[in-house]
Amino acid sequence: MKILSLLSGVMFLVCVSGGCASTTSAAAQAQAKTHYDIAIATFNTGDARGALRELLKTLELDPELPEAHNALGLVYHSLKHLDEGLEHYNKAVELRPKFSEAHNNRGILLVDLGRYQEAIESFKVAVGDILYRTPSLAEGNMGWAYYKNGEAPQGIKHIRNAVATNPKFCRGYEWLTRIALEQDNPTEIIKNYSRFERHCASDRNLLKSIRVDYLRQMKYYFALGLLKQGDQDQARQVLDECATPGSEGDFGAKCASALKAL
Repeated sequence: MKILSLLSGVMFLVCVSGGCASTTSAAAQAQAKTHYDIAIATFNTGDARGALRELLKTLELDPELPEAHNALGLVYHSLKHLDEGLEHYNKAVELRPKFSEAHNNRGILLVDLGRYQEAIESFKVAVGDILYRTPSLAEGNMGWAYYKNGEAPQGIKHIRNAVATNPKFCRGYEWLTRIALEQDNPTEIIKNYSRFERHCASDRNLLKSIRVDYLRQMKYYFALGLLKQGDQDQARQVLDECATPGSEGDFGAKCASALKAL
């Protein structure tokens, strides 16, 4: 999960009850920015705990920096400390109510907590921001939250909008495939896997960022769709491609198990 540094060239002002005034010295702000940039670079190398240390230093110097609270939310989320992550996302949007990136991240965490209606409200802020760079991602996330909230038609509509706007939104194809599996709709399973294959798995640059087990997961769903249509031969071929006998707890093992059952 990459975090882009948003701080360069930005003046940080904190609004207090008596008006808008800076509560942090210029020197402290400069030091905070340095620690923040180090945190982002560290997190992008996969060192979440190192990033955590730098972000805590950032907030010691400038406790009302929205970007730092958003980044800290991401770090805590990645470490499965969901309550702490939500606390910092909440602080980020309190400090900047139209901070769309933080609203989107907050919504994702709320989905993980099963608080789907709250997640939907957070995603709506990001989707409605004309200046937000990735509204299709927020709309797709909102669609999944609607689906998990028991509002399947609304959820499917938003996820389809997201992949139509951004064909490289790979997670959208996964969600549509999973929904089709739950609805016992093999035509949709196969159609959405085919779109995933065309727009994601066949994109060499994008493929570098996709986990191997995620590719196996999609093939597994595809094979299930083929089996539902009665095409055992092609399903067997697909399962053979994704099977990794002897592994545990991944989709390679599920492919192997399904292949053995055939």
